Amino acid sequence: MDTYNFSLVITPPIVDEETAADSLYGGGCDDALFSVSGGVYEVEFDREAPSFQEAVLSAINDVNKAGIGARVTRVIPDDLVNANAIAERSGKTRQAVRFWHLGERGEGFPAPKAIVGKSPVWSWVSVARWLHGRGEIEADAVKTAQVIAKFNREIEATTEQSPSQPDVMTVGV
Repeated sequence: MDTYNFSLVITPPIVDEETAADSLYGGGCDDALFSVSGGVYEVEFDREAPSFQEAVLSAINDVNKAGIGARVTRVIPDDLVNANAIAERSGKTRQAVRFWHLGERGEGFPAPKAIVGKSPVWSWVSVARWLHGRGEIEADAVKTAQVIAKFNREIEATTEQSPSQPDVMTVGV
């Protein structure tokens, strides 16, 4: 089995942070690190599983079953990326990303999904597909991006239907 690294962003637990950490550890998340930074609660996993999808799904279910009253709101690394994140994930320079975006090093770079401030942001799935087509990244990176994007869409849909329910996730990715 492979080990997969990812994080889950969660809502604030209904218990104190020490109790939350203990409950997560005892509730199947002994392969995770619970942290809080800037009011954002995160559980970072190094989870063994037959696939990335199964690793994330089991982690979501374990967090939801830990009895801390928190709900998973996001799987990260997220699909939305800026040029710096594209450079980091692809192992290329920020300047290379700029050239791709401007069409100076290849055609067909994906259009931005949005502009935040004055900076474009892209879907990592779209960028990963484009990079894979150029031989810049492996197919596994594309598959991982697709799985994360699908989980996050499912989480968003679940949250929109029932924003206060910490239901166990049963995503069929």
